[in-house]
Amino acid sequence: MSASCSYDDAAKAAPTRSVIERNPLPGYGTVIGFTLLNGGLIAVHGGSLSDFVFPVSAGIAAAILFRYHRAIYFAFTWWLWLFAPEVRRLADYQSVYHDVSPIIITPLLVTGLAVAPFFSAPRALLGRRMAPFMALALVYAVSFVIGAVSNGPLPACYDFANNLLPLLFGLLLMLDEPRHAENRRALIGAMMPGLLLVSLYGMYQFYDFPAWDQFWLTASKFGSAGLGEADQVRLFGTLNSPGPYGFVLMASLVFALVSRGAMRNLAGAVGVPALGLSLVRTAWGGGAMALLFIMLFARGRLQLRVIIACMMVAVLATPLLMVAPVEAALTKRLATFNNIQQDGSYQSRAYLYQNFTASAFSEPIGIGFGGNGAGTKLAETSTNGFDSGFLQIPYQFGWVFGALFCWALIVLMLRALAAALRRDDNIRIAAAGMFLTMIALNAAAPMFAGVLGVITWVSLGIALGPKA
Repeated sequence: MSASCSYDDAAKAAPTRSVIERNPLPGYGTVIGFTLLNGGLIAVHGGSLSDFVFPVSAGIAAAILFRYHRAIYFAFTWWLWLFAPEVRRLADYQSVYHDVSPIIITPLLVTGLAVAPFFSAPRALLGRRMAPFMALALVYAVSFVIGAVSNGPLPACYDFANNLLPLLFGLLLMLDEPRHAENRRALIGAMMPGLLLVSLYGMYQFYDFPAWDQFWLTASKFGSAGLGEADQVRLFGTLNSPGPYGFVLMASLVFALVSRGAMRNLAGAVGVPALGLSLVRTAWGGGAMALLFIMLFARGRLQLRVIIACMMVAVLATPLLMVAPVEAALTKRLATFNNIQQDGSYQSRAYLYQNFTASAFSEPIGIGFGGNGAGTKLAETSTNGFDSGFLQIPYQFGWVFGALFCWALIVLMLRALAAALRRDDNIRIAAAGMFLTMIALNAAAPMFAGVLGVITWVSLGIALGPKA
């Protein structure tokens, strides 16, 4: 028996679930209690307490769910990634703006619970099946050490966690075979109401931009989202910026196409205009790529379902798309495709590739974590990341460990493609397409950290998990 199967074997040999574990109501009650507690604090203008109450209560709720209701834990974690940024903005609006908020790191901390099973069954991380994942973890560990020395321990630690924990979250979803179908169903099930709510809120932003979002936009000096006025904003919904918002909508819409239930059509009808108004062209292209993948690899029945679902969503979304302000915003953005070389975003990426490629490959070990991007907010000097995940690999990891990172990605891409070629599971096909799409989109932005990393590695975890 291979060592890589030890976690699965241990899970299969585990005792029969307790009464609490078999009954999902306590799990749902935990989520409702968490929501009422934190929603109540915001309702009574207790935002100053939310900086403490939100992360603590989320940690307690997640620990309970992780122990007794693993499937609900996966859904709960996804919802935290969607809504924690909005809670942060409401809390700051009611108290004072925090450049670094405890609320915003709560989803990452909850995602970190995925580490726990690997401590109890470390042999699960050995064997040929796990080789590419261990290669990625090794690259991350080395980058953390280099970054801690070069850029400071706090920025390096944050970027290390922001990259590693989404990977382990997806890996746990893949390896937890006895509960894989249940976990997968709960996670994708959570995406549908999540898609509906974040889309509705985004449309509300477009027509009546909320004061708390305006406050945050001004305080954070986040100008790329637009003017912060009705009809003059790139939607970012409940997330931190239009980019993650667009990719979350794109991934949720892709999974909606292969899901069942009436909510997927309603969510899709609102999600399509919201995705359009995010004005994230990369997410538009990513959705088209994933849809093409599904159509190429799916069997005839699924192809028909996808076509029907697209037609229903189009019919339902058309009234929203034809509203004058929405149509004007989309027409203006679509017009940039006619003269893409004059577009500022295209020019900045072209300049990056032309002038930074040689520099990115010049260092054998890279700058390490914390040298650019989100982690630098914890450093004395903050710098922005750059819009290329492919260039960030050699720049951050160096060409030595960057080569190892790319080898691992190639192996995992081939595995995802092989899983889709089996054509035995519609969700798996969509997940494989989503993973390969996210890898391709690294040409435009890094896709391995934060909520984008969750999308990437969850998609892989579903694609390489057992057939449901």
